Amino acid sequence: MRGAETPAVDPASLDNDALLKRATALYAAEGTSACRDMVPVLTEIVRRKSFDPSFVSFKLRFDLQCAIDEKRYDEAYALLTQNEKVNGPVVAPIATVMIALEAKQYDAAIDRLIAGAMKPADAGGLADPINNFRWLGRKLAEADRPDLALALNRRFVNAPIFRTLPDRDRDNVRESLFVREVEAGNIEAARPLLDSITEPFWYFRLLADRRYSAFWPELERSAGPNMESAFETNIGRARADRRRSPEDIEKLSALVTALDEAGRYDEVLALTESFADPAKFETLGEYHFWALDSRTNALDGLGREAEANALFDAMAAIPFDANKNGWLVNFVANRTARLARMGEWEKALAASERAIFVASQYGSPYVRQFLAADRACALEKLGRKAESLPLLATVEKNRADSPSAAVEALQCAGRTDRAAEIVIESLRDPALRTDMLRNLQGQEFTTQAVRTDGEDHFLPLKSRPDVAAIYNEVGRDLPSSLVTPAGKRWLEQQAAASAATGG
Repeated sequence: MRGAETPAVDPASLDNDALLKRATALYAAEGTSACRDMVPVLTEIVRRKSFDPSFVSFKLRFDLQCAIDEKRYDEAYALLTQNEKVNGPVVAPIATVMIALEAKQYDAAIDRLIAGAMKPADAGGLADPINNFRWLGRKLAEADRPDLALALNRRFVNAPIFRTLPDRDRDNVRESLFVREVEAGNIEAARPLLDSITEPFWYFRLLADRRYSAFWPELERSAGPNMESAFETNIGRARADRRRSPEDIEKLSALVTALDEAGRYDEVLALTESFADPAKFETLGEYHFWALDSRTNALDGLGREAEANALFDAMAAIPFDANKNGWLVNFVANRTARLARMGEWEKALAASERAIFVASQYGSPYVRQFLAADRACALEKLGRKAESLPLLATVEKNRADSPSAAVEALQCAGRTDRAAEIVIESLRDPALRTDMLRNLQGQEFTTQAVRTDGEDHFLPLKSRPDVAAIYNEVGRDLPSSLVTPAGKRWLEQQAAASAATGG
């Protein structure tokens, strides 16, 4: 925010001294606008040719900023390259990638990311090359350029930085390359990368998608009965990472997550006990909270639902500041989703108010989409249809942000035909197919231990002939050997509920 506005003045009306004073004052003022303030003044200074020639290069900087502010990205990219020739680096390395991407200079965006990854951050390189790589890969895929996402992945794997990465990061980069090679039809190129698939998340996705059928036998063997081998491999890697960095909370969080997925709930509680006091939550960081998120699941898995509720409530209640703990959006959203899955609609509705407030300031379109879907579903279940209608319209309109969230909301509202259409659209779209196939599997293939009194919104759709036709063409039901410890618990709950009702 700027203080008092400087009155609008036509720079051409000022003499040289006044013009220079205005430029100096604007440059020093808080909240000065490149477009409204600096560019007009500097344009006049350069036009007069009576000032220091360095103003030409100075003006270039503000021309670039103005083009970015006004989203004139083609001009911004041209100005970026001019600035680099005249002024050297003028924006952060990742900003140059973003500008090239927005200007649809995709090859240049890849070149800039790879170049930035080759240098340390303090020498002009990228501060977070792994996450920057993932981000650009997603953006290229979203721009309907999977060929360039594949090219980026190949170049990153062959870049010198790749050999310096921790094992888990190398596996993550290689697993994304595996997926992109398969989706491009390069089965033999993908085969040497198969050993990078270690996380349970990937087994559930790949073993349901027929594009990966050439690898199904090997994947099922490495998963083992009830996913035990996959879980143990994941735990072993996480333990090794933590031994190398015992004070690193990110490594502890990864180990806690791996144990939680494997259903080793007592170990999860033991590892998180030292920071599970709500009185200290405001002092914790994001990775502590991810570990606590796993703790809530472990409590659910041990049948201690009230304690899980209290823990999530305390996590969601800490003061939110988008500049300090924007990551809180993940946990207020997960709390809402958990309550919706349990069929606790009044509580889910109340939780969604806090979550939507946080997400409006920091959440991604994906998070905002599934929160809107959860809220719409809660309103439907509570008979408040007039309030749910605008949310349903928004969720359907924004279905590209999360087709699965749109399907769930529409199913809650009884709009089964429209939900089926979105499922079919997603199954036909190579970029959306794997996620939708994953959602069309039974709830026994899960690592979430929470009680599920809510309906399954996907399985009924799979029995429709129109959905079944495309589903059987591109996917399959996961084999029963992949039922997880959390999935066994769900099956037991279902059997007990059925027996109690005489089913």
